Amino acid sequence: MFDTWVLRRPAFFILPSIVIIVALLMSASSPALSLLSLPQILTKLKTFLPVSYFNTPTTAPLSTLSTTPSVSSTTTISQPPKMPKAPVYFFSHGGPDVQYNTTHPVYPVLQSIGKEITQKVKPSAVVVFSAHWQPENVGPDEIHVNNAEKTDLIYDFYGFPSHFYKATFPSTGSPSLASHIISLLAKSNIRARGLSRGLDHGVFSGFNVAFPPASNPLAVPLVQVSLFNSENPQAHFLLGEAVQSLREQNIVIICTGMTVHNLRDMRLAFGQPQPMPYAVSFDNALKEAVEQPDAEKRKEEMVRVLKRPDARQAHPWMDHLMPLYIAAGAAGGDRGRQTWTMHEASFAWAQYRFGELPEEK
Repeated sequence: MFDTWVLRRPAFFILPSIVIIVALLMSASSPALSLLSLPQILTKLKTFLPVSYFNTPTTAPLSTLSTTPSVSSTTTISQPPKMPKAPVYFFSHGGPDVQYNTTHPVYPVLQSIGKEITQKVKPSAVVVFSAHWQPENVGPDEIHVNNAEKTDLIYDFYGFPSHFYKATFPSTGSPSLASHIISLLAKSNIRARGLSRGLDHGVFSGFNVAFPPASNPLAVPLVQVSLFNSENPQAHFLLGEAVQSLREQNIVIICTGMTVHNLRDMRLAFGQPQPMPYAVSFDNALKEAVEQPDAEKRKEEMVRVLKRPDARQAHPWMDHLMPLYIAAGAAGGDRGRQTWTMHEASFAWAQYRFGELPEEK
């Protein structure tokens, strides 16, 4: 009736008896409790139990056992994938007519970049630095941050058709993000303060092409930050470095200006079959500097390019170039790449991206 293994194991029958005996001995009503200790009981039991029964594998005391699964030294614990940093962009934004001139070659380029941002990067917010905001009546070392949730547009241009002054661009600011940016700047010893200001055409003109509200809306908070009121490239590098950590929160930094911007020569150059020579030479030299693979070398070359003989021809005032230095600073060690350019009259329209796009899933 029983398996032969059971019959060969006396302990199979004896074990229940032991349990009963020990229970009786340990009972408070048993007089044996005062006479025998548990070790003595076990000693007596050995006299009639098979020796093999006691030669069982040793186990650790219950108090030393862990309920946590053990992990060998060779076991690799998988970590959640680290989110890639959002890329940094430089837009050559053009004039206030760029949003209406749908036949200009830059129009589809800005549209493509805008879709790249909204559909591939999918940012949590956008922080923008525009060439058209250098704080007035302050020192060269102060930064302003737009901390308003709702802002109007600033039509900072003149002599254009009346409908240019009716342009709109829906956006929502973020006081909390603005406050965070001010804190980051303070940690880098950059004096900054928040205020309410409208978006200038360095933002809304190009953004209306990249992020048209009807077909590719920028449905995330947008905060604009000023430049320094200076032409100091090192200061603008540091400004970019100060906000670099925003990228780890998937916040896209967009810096807008022009890689060559000479309004003085515009009337002379427009309509000519060839662009001004400096528009080509300076834009090419700038590309070579920005695309240096080493970040420190890039910084050195970008500073050196400002000393070229054609630099002041390309930029009589450096306001439209300084945003590119902010972008390079915010990029950290990530490489910069020129994604498109065009030489036209006394202008160059280079577009840059620093860092990589997230992998397609």
